[in-house]
Amino acid sequence: MNRAVRAVLIVVVLVVLVTVGRHFIHANTPTTTTTTTSTSTTTSTPSSTSSPTTSTTTRASLTTCRGSQFTGVNVGSEGAAGTGYDTMTLTKVSSGSCVVDSYPLVTLQEAKGVVESNYKTTDSTNFPAPANAGVTARTITVGQKISVQIRYSDVPVGTEACPEVVQVNLQFVPGDTSVPVVFPFPISPCVGEGISVSPFYAS
Repeated sequence: MNRAVRAVLIVVVLVVLVTVGRHFIHANTPTTTTTTTSTSTTTSTPSSTSSPTTSTTTRASLTTCRGSQFTGVNVGSEGAAGTGYDTMTLTKVSSGSCVVDSYPLVTLQEAKGVVESNYKTTDSTNFPAPANAGVTARTITVGQKISVQIRYSDVPVGTEACPEVVQVNLQFVPGDTSVPVVFPFPISPCVGEGISVSPFYAS
């Protein structure tokens, strides 16, 4: 075999070896697959729920009586064993209705207009009927009457003071206009014993 043919054969063998080698390497090379995972995040916004509205209906009521709606008179005085009782009746003179549901507030006034501030007044049911009942809510209309009694001692103890009182002022509400009740004859409640006051009651 001459050199030229040998050289050609060597070249052909080399080409075959390179081709087969490349195919072998490509066939045995692992394929890498890249997978992209898309993560979807869903955010849930809680819906706003309104609290139920509670509607409280308050039944309408008549207003508390006021002093400017009444006139007052002293209808009698009684006394026994040093204890005096006086009854005062109030008449509603204004239109409409109002409610009486408490004890009156009482102040005593002397002839010269001085209001006695030393008296202690006490709410009480220790009275003859019908002043001995407890507080009852009463609806008063124009022309109707309600009464109240006071009880006191007119016998002084030692040097105790017993001022001469000619007028009692009655109030339904603190700080409100009072109903003046003038006594035809002065009374002399002693300060130390205090004044007992009945609830308002129907006349």
